Amino acid sequence: MRWSFFGTFAAGSILASTTPGCGSSTSSPGGASPGTDAASSGSMSEGGGSGNGSQTPPTGATAVAAWLATGAYKKWHCETATHSARSPSPHSVDRVCSNDVIANNATGSAPWPQGAAAVKELYTATTDTTPDGYAVYLKTQADSASGANWYFYGALTAGGANVDGMGNDATVMATCTSCHVAAGSDAAHTPSPGGRDEVYTPVH
Repeated sequence: MRWSFFGTFAAGSILASTTPGCGSSTSSPGGASPGTDAASSGSMSEGGGSGNGSQTPPTGATAVAAWLATGAYKKWHCETATHSARSPSPHSVDRVCSNDVIANNATGSAPWPQGAAAVKELYTATTDTTPDGYAVYLKTQADSASGANWYFYGALTAGGANVDGMGNDATVMATCTSCHVAAGSDAAHTPSPGGRDEVYTPVH
């Protein structure tokens, strides 16, 4: 997701600059080509597994912020470390956690089942230990409907909710859906194995 409100913070969605509202980045963790590093490709995780915390984030900014504060998502399938944004993402630094629905279907090719969800911790630098913000996305129906049936939330911790709504909301469409809809559409938009259906990096 590209967050236009980040400005010089350079956070955003993962899509090439050829897509309206999206930026680009050519770096990936450790300087490796996108998808070649196991820890950064979404193939490795720490924690995770069925029954470890809530597998379904709530919707609505207030509820999501409270849920994030519980740290329940940290018991999902999370990347082992923060990393520089992998191409074509214009994020600065992030770490992705996928719930069981994504992790259990990560090696497939079909659209994600309803309930697929992920949390992206957003950082300014790889040396930071506390996120500056979060992105949360949840598939609310079996049919993605070109992103309309995904819920997106994005906020800087100090600034409150900046994105909060379904994928067909005008603001969400401009900052999130228009980018995520291309996940898995071609090699340039598949930075991690298994990326598809609004999800660029499935962690398992």
